[in-house]
Amino acid sequence: MIKYNTHLNQYILSIKRLEYIRSWKRINQIQSEDIIFNLQIKHFNKGGLITYLEGIQGFIPKSHIAISINTKNIYLKKRNISCKLLVINEKKNQLILSNKSALLKISKHKFRIGELLYGKVVQIKSYGLFIDIYGVIALLHISEVGFKYISNLSEIFYSNQLVKIKIIHMDIYQGRISLSKRKLI
Repeated sequence: MIKYNTHLNQYILSIKRLEYIRSWKRINQIQSEDIIFNLQIKHFNKGGLITYLEGIQGFIPKSHIAISINTKNIYLKKRNISCKLLVINEKKNQLILSNKSALLKISKHKFRIGELLYGKVVQIKSYGLFIDIYGVIALLHISEVGFKYISNLSEIFYSNQLVKIKIIHMDIYQGRISLSKRKLI
C-alpha cells in the first residue's frame, strides 16, 4: 500500500498492509472455491479454538468442533484440524471456521436424506443421543426416538450401543445431521 507523506514530500510503502490485503484476497478465493484445509491449533478457550489462516486469526466455535475439547489438554495445541470457512468479514477482521462442516464434506460415506444406517451411541443427553456414523457425529433428538414419551434416555440406551437410524435432515453448512428412529419404515 502506498501513501504520500506531504510533510516529507515522499511516498511510504507499507508491506504489512500489502500482506494483509493479499491474505484477504486468498481467503475470499478459498471461500469461493469451498476449499477444506488443515490448520494448526494455536490456542483454545472455553468458547472454542483459535487458529490462523493466511496470517489472519480464525475462530472455531465449540459447537463446530467434532473432537472433544478439554481446556487442560496441552496436547491440543499444535495439533492440526480440518476446517471450512463459515463466515468471513474483512471489515471486522473476522474469520469463523467449522470443523464439523469440513468432516461432513470430506467423509468417505456420502450421506443422503432418507438413508437407513447403523450408528454407535457416543453421548446421552436429556434432549437426545449423539450418534457416531462413519466418524461424523449426528443427533437423534428425544422427539424422534419413539412414538411414546421417554423421560430418561439412559434407561433405554447405553454408550457404544449400535442403533438403527434414518437420516431426516442435513445441514452441510453447519455440519449437522438429524436422525430418527420413528421414521424407520
